[in-house]
Amino acid sequence: MSYLLHDVFTKSVKLFPENIAIASEQKEEITYSRLNALSNQFAHLFQKCKKNIQETPYIGILSSVHNLSIASVLGALKIGCAYVPLDEFSPVERLRYIIENTKLDLIVVDGVLYENFRELFQHPHIKFVIVLNQVDRSVCDKTILYDTVLEQKQTEISYKAQVSDNLAYILHSSGSTGVPKGIMLTHRNARTFVDWMHKEFVVSAHDIIMSRAPFKFDLSIFDIFNTFKAGAKLVCFDWTVRRKEPHKDYVDLMKEKKATILYTTPSTFISLMNRGGLKEAKVGLRTIMYAGEPFPVPQLRKLKQCLPSTRIANIYGPSETNIITYYWIDRLPDDDTSIPLGVEVDDTEIVVVKEDGKTLCGYNEVGELWCRGGTVTLGYLGLEEKTKECLVQSPFHQYPAYFWRTGDFGYRDREGRLHYRGRRDHMVKVKGYRIEIGEVESALSQHNFLDEFVIVAVPDEKYSNRLYCHYTTLKENIDAKELEGFLKKKLPSYMVPYKFIKHQTLPKTSSGKVDRVLLAQEAL
Repeated sequence: MSYLLHDVFTKSVKLFPENIAIASEQKEEITYSRLNALSNQFAHLFQKCKKNIQETPYIGILSSVHNLSIASVLGALKIGCAYVPLDEFSPVERLRYIIENTKLDLIVVDGVLYENFRELFQHPHIKFVIVLNQVDRSVCDKTILYDTVLEQKQTEISYKAQVSDNLAYILHSSGSTGVPKGIMLTHRNARTFVDWMHKEFVVSAHDIIMSRAPFKFDLSIFDIFNTFKAGAKLVCFDWTVRRKEPHKDYVDLMKEKKATILYTTPSTFISLMNRGGLKEAKVGLRTIMYAGEPFPVPQLRKLKQCLPSTRIANIYGPSETNIITYYWIDRLPDDDTSIPLGVEVDDTEIVVVKEDGKTLCGYNEVGELWCRGGTVTLGYLGLEEKTKECLVQSPFHQYPAYFWRTGDFGYRDREGRLHYRGRRDHMVKVKGYRIEIGEVESALSQHNFLDEFVIVAVPDEKYSNRLYCHYTTLKENIDAKELEGFLKKKLPSYMVPYKFIKHQTLPKTSSGKVDRVLLAQEAL
């Protein structure tokens, strides 16, 4: 039986041909049958460009999420290629590395981004640049205009022998410095995730799902492919438009389209509340899920007040593992302690391991979370040693079995629920004391008039590290002195940040999370 990621789409094409698959902010809509025909046109063009798919099995996608870029992703999957999202906010040098590591020979680019990356397209590996829509200026000799896509046949391509362990896409690790790691994810990885999400969240053809995550963020797999599995409608926001109030525009679109499901980061939900008027909009979301970072409980309490009839789920899993735990938040803790990660999803095993890497932790004992199962990556493309550090043979099985070391720490309580205690790189030493950055952020979250905040550790010769607090406020008169005094009442002095830095807004990664790397660099 075929078990490929795009099978969920082709099945819905047969079941719901005239359902709207994608609706844009500009009121454009495309049905499942028309989207399928367009994806076939991309597939036929890709086949003409690719002389040997086994030698060059990747297609780069440099675009925001909309009907044309999604059609190109489907076309890539149909011919047996894996797609490689290229982040439009990344430095050109970083994208060059990705091109060299994947040996990308073909890039699909949004017309509005073409001029910004003209230099990138001159890379000798790149043979073809397919533009998704019109461009205003002259193009290089490698460029294929969108009109050429529309000239291709709309028929299904000839059968391609594919197996579920073939790669479906490669996501590159976040951060603006260092070498990006290409996370190899297979059709099996994606389908295990999509099928479980479909079952747990009961997505139906009547649902209207908001697109929020860019292609480079694993949350986009839910947005796109869980929509398609159900025959539902995906609503795409135009991220290329310059706006005075983007969060308000997003909330307005959510209300206009009568969205029922939204899956995004806590940082985004906080921005939608504080800058988008989410409470006043009275949107009709039936379910929301968050992932990517912990949600401060005081802020989560505000979200539940904004959306009293909406069910909320905490979803956890590094990009290397897709989603591995979930927890329905039907009641918030009274003491603002953190929300549990919950329990494992289908086809997943998680163990909590002591520092020696050989011994399992007992109940309520903190250790590193290791996992294995159908959603877990094959490893990092071209980085065998790094893969070996993370994909380790299990010392707990008498047969060859492998676990992925997540780098996240937590514990399992006596009811079987997992709890998060921070990342390995978020545990730092200050003045000889070991500090969990999450504990400082948890204390800060109890301040009623903070908007967004993050603690970053910056190396220091004298103290090993210094902590910096970057924040925005809901009231103008909240200053560094007040925040320092507030934390001194809750934390020992060595955990109080060295410096408090106020911002109008905190910088975000393209995934919607606060950009910790950039903020740490500012202090160097």
